[in-house]
Amino acid sequence: MTLTAGILGYGERGKTLAKVIRENIPEVRLVAAADPAIERRDEAVKSGLGGYESAEELFDRARPQIAVIATNPPQHCEQVLMAAEHGCHIFCEKPLALSPEEADRMVAAVRRAGVVCTVDFETIFADSFAVLRVQLQREGFGKLLRFDAVDKGRPPAYDIETCMPHFLHAFMTLTGSKPVEVFGRVVVDGRKATLGDVVPIRELYPQGRTHDIGMRADTIEATYLLANGVTVRYFLAELDEAYVVEAGRRAKPGSEFMNFIACGTRGQVKWHQTSTGYVYRKDVPQDTLSVMDWELVCAPEKPDPTWVAPTTRLAQDFVDAIVRGREPATTIEDAASVVDQTYGIYVSHLVGRPVKLPLEDRKHPLL
Repeated sequence: MTLTAGILGYGERGKTLAKVIRENIPEVRLVAAADPAIERRDEAVKSGLGGYESAEELFDRARPQIAVIATNPPQHCEQVLMAAEHGCHIFCEKPLALSPEEADRMVAAVRRAGVVCTVDFETIFADSFAVLRVQLQREGFGKLLRFDAVDKGRPPAYDIETCMPHFLHAFMTLTGSKPVEVFGRVVVDGRKATLGDVVPIRELYPQGRTHDIGMRADTIEATYLLANGVTVRYFLAELDEAYVVEAGRRAKPGSEFMNFIACGTRGQVKWHQTSTGYVYRKDVPQDTLSVMDWELVCAPEKPDPTWVAPTTRLAQDFVDAIVRGREPATTIEDAASVVDQTYGIYVSHLVGRPVKLPLEDRKHPLL
């Protein structure tokens, strides 16, 4: 069985996904790409694809069975709705949506159309993630109490939307539980941030691909309570990026500042985002009790900076779900929950107290 696919957005991520499909997913044949930029369309045509200026034109003329949505986040909602209306199965980049209300509409459209939809949370398909699962079951780790997570040190509004969703999805996968409450705090210039601090994210981080709005912030902190009693503590702070990059080059192994630590009653396990993930452990629950170095448990066999191997497994799971008529490992409901968890930080910050999840008000909290 061969399925045809069209890619919406032929930029950096779109080309990476095209490469994954061509080289590793024989059940799928790429037939077209849509991108408003003529130079990207020309590149798609040179690679053997039909080139279209708009998603509408691609759906009407190429009629793919799968829509791979690799556009910027503001276009995701409209394009998921359009793909579902055309009966296409959907592979969508994260973040799924720019508000809980958008996510609700997307979930409803997908379920109404009866198509398979997955979202690009490739972290759970990394070899290191499988190792992490095993480490959390060790007697030396004990019972899971909480996760402590930090991001890459870019402007926090950018990290919240682009990087943090991977962790939030990972924590749901590891625990089989979703957050029921979040308490968030946003600090800028030594004070509580206000709606007057809301700006387009591209003003905070021009080299990013995200086009939503966010709050100017020196630090953002969030604490989540999961339904099973596990807590998540998240800390984001804008760092000196030039220094971070240089420090990463000097580190052995070279690294980024994106990691989380799972804390148990007997030990700790750390997962580090670099390449496709490093896993470390120490059999002491708190460093205040005794001093112990981290023991390396898992390291990538070869560099994979764009996460081709995990993305390939995610795509394979997606295709298998289509063929077998089952749910994919990462569902659209999972991605919609992550949207709620993300924007819940701002809602909590603005009201000054913890708020329940899912959010009662489904609109964008900063508009």
